[in-house]
Amino acid sequence: MSILSTSNLDQFKYHKRNRKVNKSQVKKLAESITKEGQLVPIIVSKGNVVLDGQHRLQAIQLINKTAESPLKIKYVQKKMAIQQVAAMNAHQLQWRINDWINYYAEGGNENYIALRDAAEKYKPLKLSALAGFLNPTASTHSTYLTRGEYVYEMTDTKEFILDKLVALSKINAAFSQKCVLVAIIHLMRQKMFDPQRLFHAIERNFESVLVQSGTSNWAKHLLYWYNKGLRHGRLNPNDLPRSH
Repeated sequence: MSILSTSNLDQFKYHKRNRKVNKSQVKKLAESITKEGQLVPIIVSKGNVVLDGQHRLQAIQLINKTAESPLKIKYVQKKMAIQQVAAMNAHQLQWRINDWINYYAEGGNENYIALRDAAEKYKPLKLSALAGFLNPTASTHSTYLTRGEYVYEMTDTKEFILDKLVALSKINAAFSQKCVLVAIIHLMRQKMFDPQRLFHAIERNFESVLVQSGTSNWAKHLLYWYNKGLRHGRLNPNDLPRSH
């Protein structure tokens, strides 16, 4: 397999299912390549679609904006499936959750398309918690998501909760924290849970709802305000997670 080089960087194209470029990583690579040179060639398809090395490509493009003599980029042409690209890139620089969501969404998976749309709609809520909240199992572990096994589920109750959290986040950014939504997931596991009761209590006592650290503390704090003044339908604090 021969290593080629060219100064024509415009000939290379990006694969829409690859991860989004991390600008800070590009800057770090540009500094490294300036000092040490390009040590590892990028991998492209026969049609010059970048399969591996989009950060190196953009780093050299960044260098060439101010370089007196433009750098040539080293590359190798190789036949490789996009599934292999995802696995390879994930080992080299850890893919984030939104990279995996975009990867499967661009592949046409409707569950991931719906999740990507929800992530945009419900900003600034944290994506990892949102993904778990909108899954039927309400699991906050991302392993199944990276395997392409994610199932999206939106209900009227979930939509109500998300709309309320976004509104509260505009007043106090603490309500956009991952641990807040995960705490609500724990409350929802109790049969008597009423989301309207919860947010009525939060809004009525907003100045007294204090920012907490961690899921367990948030769950206990929210449950306190939920139960306050209730004679019937109180939630059981013993059913909350002991630590998180």
